[in-house]
Amino acid sequence: MTNDPFSAAASLDELLTRTQQALSAMRSRAAEHPDGAPGELLRAEGAAADGRIRAVAVQGGRLESVTVDPALAGESIEALCGHLVSAVNAALTELDARVSASAQADVDALAARLGGMPEQSARDMERFGRAMEGVAARIRRDGAGSGAARPA
Repeated sequence: MTNDPFSAAASLDELLTRTQQALSAMRSRAAEHPDGAPGELLRAEGAAADGRIRAVAVQGGRLESVTVDPALAGESIEALCGHLVSAVNAALTELDARVSASAQADVDALAARLGGMPEQSARDMERFGRAMEGVAARIRRDGAGSGAARPA
C-alpha cells in the first residue's frame, strides 16, 4: 500500500466516477425514449368486458393501443366508454407496478455495485491522511534543518 497522496486521491476520484456512471446508466434506462423504440419501453395490458376490450399502455403513461371486439357494437356508448376506462386504468395500474419494480431493480443493482463504497472510501481517506502526515513531517524536518524562520 502506498502513502502517495495522489494515489489515494486518484482512487477516490475513480470511485466517484464509477458512482456517476452507475447513476447515469440508471437515468438513461428510466428515461422515456422519444422515438418510442418498442423493445426499450415498459408496457402493460389491461382488459375489460370479459377481455373484449383491451388497452396497452407504455412507459411514460401513454396509451399505445385499444382493441374493441366488434361483438360489442350493440352496447350503449356509455357502457363502452365505461369498459374502455376500466381497461385503460387496468393497463396504467399494471404499468405503474412494472415501472416501480424496474426502479427497485435499478436501485438494488446500484446498491450492489456501490456496496463497498464506504469501506473503500474510508481506506482511501486513511491512506491519504497518512500520506499528508508524512508530507507534514518532511516539511517540519526539512524546515528545521534549513534554518528557516518558523511562525510563532
